[in-house]
Amino acid sequence: PAQEVDRRDWHTMIDTNVTGLVNVTHTLLPTLIDVGEGATIVNVGSIAGQWPYPGSHVYGASKAFVQQFSYNLRCDLLGTGVRVTDLAPGIAETEFTLVRTGGGQAASDALYSGTTALTAEDIAEQMFYIATLPAHINFNRLEVMPTRQAWSAFAIDRDE
Repeated sequence: PAQEVDRRDWHTMIDTNVTGLVNVTHTLLPTLIDVGEGATIVNVGSIAGQWPYPGSHVYGASKAFVQQFSYNLRCDLLGTGVRVTDLAPGIAETEFTLVRTGGGQAASDALYSGTTALTAEDIAEQMFYIATLPAHINFNRLEVMPTRQAWSAFAIDRDE
């Protein structure tokens, strides 16, 4: 829960998902614009940027930034030939869980236990697909989830 999080973890998420994205994008834009038609930016968002869940506070907010930044960047780049996509994966079994749990292998194992999550290769294949589309096609957002994941019901606190 947000009230129990080390604020440094929040800043790490913001530095990575917002500041890092902005800095890299700004640095690459002149080259991408020079390339023009077919140049592609694929920003890695998350379904957490659109669909909240407990414990997703700053992570979800930073991924919502990725979504809006991608949409607005697409508007700014209109006419340059540069495409922009927000690729928003669902649960994916990567080292990400180890990072966010401070190396907690047991927590990572528990999260993926008994299900079939997306893999890093699945996400890479989607990135490749997006980047190799004909130059006149742009996916604004591609939300990809494993078949074993869906949204849950609204949380409601009730008197006992």
